[in-house]
Amino acid sequence: MSFKEVLQMPGVPAVLFTQFMVAFGFGIILPILPFYVTSLGAQPFELGLLTSTFALMGLIFNPVFGKWSDRVGRKKVMLVGIAGFFLSYLVFAVSDSLWMTFLARAIEGIAAGAVFPSAISLLSDLTTEKQRGRAMGLFSMMFSMGFMLGPAVGGLAAAISVQTAFLVAVGLTLVNFASVYLQLKEPHEKAESRNLQAQEVTLLQRLRSPLLFLFVSAFMITFMIGGIDATLALYTADKMGFSSAEVGLVFAYIGLMIFVMQFVSGGLVNRFGELKLIRIGLLLSGAGFFLLQFSTDWPHLLLALTVFVAGNALVFPSVTSLLTKKVTARRGAVLGLAGSFNSLGQILGPLIAGILYTLHPIWAFWGQAAVIWAYFIVFSLVAVPTLSKPAATP
Repeated sequence: MSFKEVLQMPGVPAVLFTQFMVAFGFGIILPILPFYVTSLGAQPFELGLLTSTFALMGLIFNPVFGKWSDRVGRKKVMLVGIAGFFLSYLVFAVSDSLWMTFLARAIEGIAAGAVFPSAISLLSDLTTEKQRGRAMGLFSMMFSMGFMLGPAVGGLAAAISVQTAFLVAVGLTLVNFASVYLQLKEPHEKAESRNLQAQEVTLLQRLRSPLLFLFVSAFMITFMIGGIDATLALYTADKMGFSSAEVGLVFAYIGLMIFVMQFVSGGLVNRFGELKLIRIGLLLSGAGFFLLQFSTDWPHLLLALTVFVAGNALVFPSVTSLLTKKVTARRGAVLGLAGSFNSLGQILGPLIAGILYTLHPIWAFWGQAAVIWAYFIVFSLVAVPTLSKPAATP
């Protein structure tokens, strides 16, 4: 089953375009948000809190919209989410106080909670089992492409004015809404896409399971990414004198590296195994944070970011792959629980990084590296012997 055949399935292009537009719109505001909120009087800790607000709203509303989409349909929930993104960017564009940026960020997080689960469910309903692997691969690629192009466009638009960048996002969201409304028909719901409430896996069950280490590994991925999102723009502006356009190019480079690593990591998992790649990935991610403190020019900065992204790109598919191997039943619910750990990482990572950056900029990178390397030691000594056993979770 080729990518071309998947793209010819009715409704699939509209869903993939939505994923691209969400990442693109998110990417547009990423390089300018730190400059914008600091001009309104925000401190690094408040910037971290602002970044965490997005993840917190997503964590709260993701299951709400997931259940609602079962009742009213995926397309309607997706349209509500796209409309939420439109509203959030509009509030950003007219914000003249810090509380308005928090409001906009909260709306954006709620909108993401509506779009992402409905998009994944729609792809499941619109494709066959043989097509689904390709469809999910395209889904990830669209996010990477949007995240790669969005920051570059946002940085350039901000050179005109910050409001211009937000208004560009507003306009593109309208295009996205029209494409979904006109091109997507509500598909017949498949049994595998229905609400998994009857198969829920409780956190208490999994805290007593060896899978806890995989959930914590999922947490560490977004913990690290959240730390970068909250501090990188501030650091490059303070220490290297970067403008919003240059910060946009930095995040565009990160998106490009993520896109490239998607084609490499899958083969590495098959060749070397998940446990080895998780350990290597943790070491590299910590090294990336450690190297960032020495970044005083473009070559050193890009080297540090390449090491960091490579580490994350090894950990993420390895954790997901090992979870699917260790769990033979209720797999969807377990992966959903891993998603909750991801959200927790997105909440705590920016908060902790923002606090450390407020105390001293270098502490943010030292602190993140120390946490990652400490977890590497625990994972190597405790998790690897346990997870190496060929046991399936009933």
